[in-house]
Amino acid sequence: MTDFSLAKKKKKITYTASTQGKERAENALKRLGFESKSNFAESQLLSRSTVTKFFQCQPIQLDSFKRICKALKLNWAEVAGIIEEGKSECLERNNYSSPDTDEVIQVQAVHRQVTVIDKQSKKIKAVIVLEGDINSVNSDLKVSLELALLTYPGDTIKITDIQAGSIRLIVEGSQEDIKRLVSRIQSGKLKELSGFPVEDIQILNESSDDEESDELNDKWHLVQEIVNHAVEGRNLSDADLSDADLSDAILSGADLSGADLSGADLSDADLIVANLIVANLSDANLSRAILIRADLSGAILSGAILSDAYLIHAYLIGANLSRAYLSGAILIAAKLSGANLIGANLSDADLSGANLSGADLSRANVKNARFGNNQGISEARKRDLIQKGAIFEDSPGDRSSILLPH
Repeated sequence: MTDFSLAKKKKKITYTASTQGKERAENALKRLGFESKSNFAESQLLSRSTVTKFFQCQPIQLDSFKRICKALKLNWAEVAGIIEEGKSECLERNNYSSPDTDEVIQVQAVHRQVTVIDKQSKKIKAVIVLEGDINSVNSDLKVSLELALLTYPGDTIKITDIQAGSIRLIVEGSQEDIKRLVSRIQSGKLKELSGFPVEDIQILNESSDDEESDELNDKWHLVQEIVNHAVEGRNLSDADLSDADLSDAILSGADLSGADLSGADLSDADLIVANLIVANLSDANLSRAILIRADLSGAILSGAILSDAYLIHAYLIGANLSRAYLSGAILIAAKLSGANLIGANLSDADLSGANLSGADLSRANVKNARFGNNQGISEARKRDLIQKGAIFEDSPGDRSSILLPH
């Protein structure tokens, strides 16, 4: 049996605009002459949902947050409330290293100030993301977590802040100890701290701003290339295309295995026979996308929008489609064995001939969904689905040829 464990969604550091930051962004949008948020999103190659979340003070990933602020000519740290307005001059100084100090921006709460770290100490910062409730963290638990950290990598580790967004520990320590800590977490040797599972760790400010900028520029240059030119058959495996506007893109036959397309707009995209094995498409917009014979085995599609998408003969073996919106989607003869369809909206979808062996349809909306000649549907399950509004048309014949997009 194929192992789809690689499809585990990686936790990313996200930021939320403060109320004041949102107001400044709204004013900047008008000042710079953008007619609408949709036009702004298109100009920056960002999905509209990402820009909408930003202006609704919802969390979005850091590189998208920075891109929006840069386009609006705003200081991202002020918009996020990391530093107070008027402290930007201090922040700008921190973008460079002086001969005597390494100046590091402290990614913490509003009241925190920019920290200047002595170069001789060579301390760096990292954020550890724990699975759990931030409200359960008290002062005693902070001490417990700090002691647990000291046990593993070395004696210089110090927790400087604890933030929401699951539980985010901002830690500081020597380069050697922080890197040793990263190694232990990434290798799986350190899986929990004081009973809280460790989801991720990322080093902050380890690379220079120039290096970070180059990496982000590479991402958006790639997005621009995909938007402007057809990339049939191109190797894009493991590419970071998250939050990108790739609507109408021609990606037929492209290798997107393991790619991060979370939050991306792929509406009306051509993904015929594309390789999307274990790709992360969580919260992506794939409405009307053409995914005929595409391989989405083990892909993460939780919360994705697939309304009216063409998934004829698509491979969705072991895919996570929980809470996905598949209203009107055409899934004729699709391979959905072992797929997670918990809470998915399948209203008006066509699943004729789809293989549903081992698929979990718990709490799925199947009103007016069409089934027929399906593997893995018992008589009891069939009766249950009919009671929930599903339509069964058990008759021979292949309808896929008459439902291809024009």
